[in-house]
Amino acid sequence: MHSVRMQIPNQYNRQWRIDAGLLFFPVAAAYGAMAVPLSVLAMTRSGWPSGLLGMAHGREMFFGFAMALVAGYLLGPLRPWRLYGFLAIWLVGRIAGIFFPGTLIAFCIGPLFALAVGALVIPRFRKARKWRNRAVMPILAGICLLPLMWRMNVTLPFAEMGALLFASLMLFMGGRYIAAAAAAAYQERGEVLAHRVQPHLEAVLLILLAVSAGLLLLAPIRSLAGAPMLAAGAVAVSRLMRWRLWRCRRVDVWAAGIGYGWVAFGVMALGLALALGTGTRAVLHVITIGGLGTLSTAVMARQHYLRRHKARPPEALMLGAIVLMAVATLSRLVSATDLVPRTPALWGAAGAWSISWSWLFIKMLTAANDRRGGENDSR
Repeated sequence: MHSVRMQIPNQYNRQWRIDAGLLFFPVAAAYGAMAVPLSVLAMTRSGWPSGLLGMAHGREMFFGFAMALVAGYLLGPLRPWRLYGFLAIWLVGRIAGIFFPGTLIAFCIGPLFALAVGALVIPRFRKARKWRNRAVMPILAGICLLPLMWRMNVTLPFAEMGALLFASLMLFMGGRYIAAAAAAAYQERGEVLAHRVQPHLEAVLLILLAVSAGLLLLAPIRSLAGAPMLAAGAVAVSRLMRWRLWRCRRVDVWAAGIGYGWVAFGVMALGLALALGTGTRAVLHVITIGGLGTLSTAVMARQHYLRRHKARPPEALMLGAIVLMAVATLSRLVSATDLVPRTPALWGAAGAWSISWSWLFIKMLTAANDRRGGENDSR
């Protein structure tokens, strides 16, 4: 009787947990689709909403949009009350930060979501046996503390540090994801992927990124961070080439690889800009639009279709993400030059970005019977 009584609560707990990705991935997609056009509107027309002007635009992209992606990917299954509590904090933080940026509630709630996610997720990596897995802890800690430091007006290069920390997380976790997905794709063809995680390159990559972050914090010599960033980007490109993703013949894997490549080249571009002492604002978008946009779309779509339908994401969706994110990235880069008028280029970037995320959001809501992604893929 004792064993029977103990089994009932356990089964109840399992039944009433919801994977955070099922909630936060669609929410992040919808928010990404709306926030960037609003930012361009604020910058080019009316100045409204004031919470998306200037550096605040980057704050919302990092600590609103990207943190929602982190929550969906890392929080895992949670009790409904806890999961919806996280969502409520995130939503109040976004509303207050965008429309009432100078209020006390924006000051208090804004950093709370990132701190709550960090408090739940970071301890899970303590028991990791390999130091490379434990290295996620300081990366996540830095990401989760940045919103609080922002609100407290701590003197930091927030844009560069935020981009570098999120790039580090994407190069680490994205590399693990791509290695597994590529290995499965190779196996489908009766082949074996020789170079999967590539631990030595991963270790070198983490060390170089840590050195870059440390130097970036030292204002008098921050330009020295450029050299390890260039090296880190080169290592990431080398790792990407060793996966030979062109042999996979899977568009979802290609999309993840292209996103990883955008991050790698973005880190190199940021390093070069720091080394030369030029502006970094434009090149940050290689990481945030090309890298974060493409890689996260690939990961979110694959996880959604795998969990809900045991199928791959539709090829059209993945090809669309690759093309639209490339258009958005290049449009944003040329907007910082004299080659084209700035405002149309900004709207072109925002439009391509918004269409891509809107497409993904709609597919997440309406793809209940969509099997066009291909044969079942439970790996």
